[in-house]
Amino acid sequence: MSVTFEYIHKAFDEVQGQPKYVLKDVNLKIKTGEFICVLGKSGCGKSTLLNLLAGYLKPDKGRILVDGEKVDGPSAQRGVVFQQHALFPWYTVKENIEFGLKLQKREDTEAVAAKYISLIGLEGCENAYPAELSGGMAQRVGIARALVNDPQVLLMDEPLGALDAMTRDSMRKEIIRIWQISGKTIFFITHSVPEAVYLADRVVLLKAGQVAMDKTIDLPRPREIRSAAFSEYVDFFSEGLTESESGEETIIAE
Repeated sequence: MSVTFEYIHKAFDEVQGQPKYVLKDVNLKIKTGEFICVLGKSGCGKSTLLNLLAGYLKPDKGRILVDGEKVDGPSAQRGVVFQQHALFPWYTVKENIEFGLKLQKREDTEAVAAKYISLIGLEGCENAYPAELSGGMAQRVGIARALVNDPQVLLMDEPLGALDAMTRDSMRKEIIRIWQISGKTIFFITHSVPEAVYLADRVVLLKAGQVAMDKTIDLPRPREIRSAAFSEYVDFFSEGLTESESGEETIIAE
């Protein structure tokens, strides 16, 4: 489903009686099935933007629309995957994935869960507990748990940030595979420039709460990270990230 951010402002603090905006006049349009990466340094407002879309926060000004409907609060139609998988440790893989379906009292719970266990490639691990899974496997279960309710949009807040480099690389490929099969609109937060360029149809760079860049990644998939064209995109966004801003540290891309 399509997503539209219109004139979004969000403040948490005041300075001399005036709002100190984390987000200021953010306008974005995301097409159905598009994979968007929001890139930026810590404190730029990217996670706040995701939480507004999730419905966990409300904007001070502006509105967010999902397929023309205003976001007024959390909804199963917007599935969220966090940096930490947040699985229930006392439930098995199968039980974690079934959790939302059972709340809905669906009669096809087992069949739907089996479908998503197959999608994430964890057949044979249905009865394993989170403590028995690798970080990448646990994160795949987290993705399946978000997808199982058939959300319109999948929101991912640095879901690979806690993984080691090798697992992170394989999970990037896995996320692309799941996205291509499911056809979901994905809103993905990251601080890694190469990750954004590898994953996204479009990369949106936030700086000081505003959209500084919004660029389509015109590269075929699967993407070759050692290609000159890939490096050009990485350099482009890295320069945008490291341009100095008063009172802020610069981030060097991975």
